[in-house]
Amino acid sequence: MMIKHTRTTATTTALLAVFMLASCGGGPGEDTGDETGWTESEAAADAGVSPLLLLGDSVAAGQALPLSQAVASSGAYFVDETSAGGGNVVGPNAEAQWEELPERLAEAEGGVVVYQITSYDWGTREEQREAYVRLASVAADSDADLLLVSMPPIEPDEFYADHLDELAATSEVAAEVAAQDDGTEFLDASEVWGEEYSREHDGQVYRSSDGIHTCPQGAAEFASWLLDELVGLYPGFEPADAEEWANAGWSSDELFTGC
Repeated sequence: MMIKHTRTTATTTALLAVFMLASCGGGPGEDTGDETGWTESEAAADAGVSPLLLLGDSVAAGQALPLSQAVASSGAYFVDETSAGGGNVVGPNAEAQWEELPERLAEAEGGVVVYQITSYDWGTREEQREAYVRLASVAADSDADLLLVSMPPIEPDEFYADHLDELAATSEVAAEVAAQDDGTEFLDASEVWGEEYSREHDGQVYRSSDGIHTCPQGAAEFASWLLDELVGLYPGFEPADAEEWANAGWSSDELFTGC
């Protein structure tokens, strides 16, 4: 895989303009066309981007809403394997997930597995490393690359208070795993979320009032950022313009709360 290029201010500004229109105009029942992720273009398949499977917790579930449209509009088959209240590969109840995970990841055969590191990735650095290495191995069994994406910073409540140091280690551990595995890449999403939790960016609400989840604008920005990252990693992949997926009704999903 190749080193990514950086996102331009012009791209961010264009997305903001499009999404502001989508936020006003999109709604339940709006025609989303035939872009459900069930078809793929020859270019996306040849580039190695399709299928693209997203794995993670309820934060990732919010990101999946625009990402499914963005990926499908770009000609790749999208698989949503996010889980509310779980989705983690290390930490509480992770072993239960591992019982089914190899079968679920097989849907990404020949493509890409994107793991949004979760706020449940608790454990020692060694436990985290073992889980990420194991995930890379399972992805490789399906001839799929693994992209480990840093978790958005959170505004922790008592539930997370005892695990902040563990969560802070996840990005460094994931980067170490990626450096040792040709089929794995670590993506630092701080370009989207910032280094510390902030509910607003450039005057737009990116994060839920609960301090954990994303709002439509943040999820859309993440989707656009990830498409740009894929361009740098997979030559030949051509992402769709934001106009093709931002105004598709997903922003009114009830999953977005506290926005």
